[in-house]
Amino acid sequence: MKNISILLIFTALISNYYAQVNPNLVHIPHEVFVNDGITSFDKILSQDETIEEKVKILHSYNELGHDLTIQTNSFEEYWSRYKSLWFYITLKQGEQPFLLFKGLKNDLDEREYVEIFNIEKQRNQRSLFSDVGRLLAYKLHPKTNEVILYIHKYPCCKSASHNVYRIRKVQDNLKVSDRFFVGRDSGDMVGPFFPEKVSFSDKYHTLDEKTALRWSPAVVSENAFEDWTESNLMVHYEKGAVYQILHEKNNWQFVVFFNGIAEEQSMVLNYTNFKNKGVYGWIQVVNTTKHL
Repeated sequence: MKNISILLIFTALISNYYAQVNPNLVHIPHEVFVNDGITSFDKILSQDETIEEKVKILHSYNELGHDLTIQTNSFEEYWSRYKSLWFYITLKQGEQPFLLFKGLKNDLDEREYVEIFNIEKQRNQRSLFSDVGRLLAYKLHPKTNEVILYIHKYPCCKSASHNVYRIRKVQDNLKVSDRFFVGRDSGDMVGPFFPEKVSFSDKYHTLDEKTALRWSPAVVSENAFEDWTESNLMVHYEKGAVYQILHEKNNWQFVVFFNGIAEEQSMVLNYTNFKNKGVYGWIQVVNTTKHL
């Protein structure tokens, strides 16, 4: 009996260790990250009785990383739990929609997921996108009227990393790009991380000198991120780096950089992964900038 109790305690500790708990800064203003985004998804998402048979195919071939897999449960048990989380998503009018799952998928993971499948593809090739996140907004391409979908990936636990994915349909697959920012709303990280609203512009700027990118509009050198780092410095960007200005407040600008990251150590990102990825943050205003 004693051995059983020890085993149960050990199992509980292991489960808690691997659990993805306490999602952070889940809700962000779509207006800051998506220009003219639409947040009513009724026109691109739909449900009908035909979804069940399509999801059953994914379940029967064990292509879902959800609880109640075919190895442990029948499809009926799976469907009774997950039915409300499955949709068709139409990215191009007149073309076959994809399957979309959105919501919680595992008991040990408090984060939501967005997953997109093309059921017409061969086995184990049907998953087109799968990551933590929530639907943030969508736009209609001005020339083709196709849907451009935006998904917000948020952190849990002690992480502060966020991604805003931009997704377009290209033939039978998806083209995915993303931009990055950091932030937490649990009080252990100094903010604000972004303004309440921004002004989108088609102007691009280049740095005249190496510049520090920070996650909040101040120079913080103590207790910026509790138990992680004293400073709110994200990384430096080199002279000539290309960026856009989205908001100005006092002597600070909220910007998004597109290239030119300095090859240096950082407590919040690895520069090797961000050489050509958009990164949001704050810079102190410099005297002159070159326009592209």
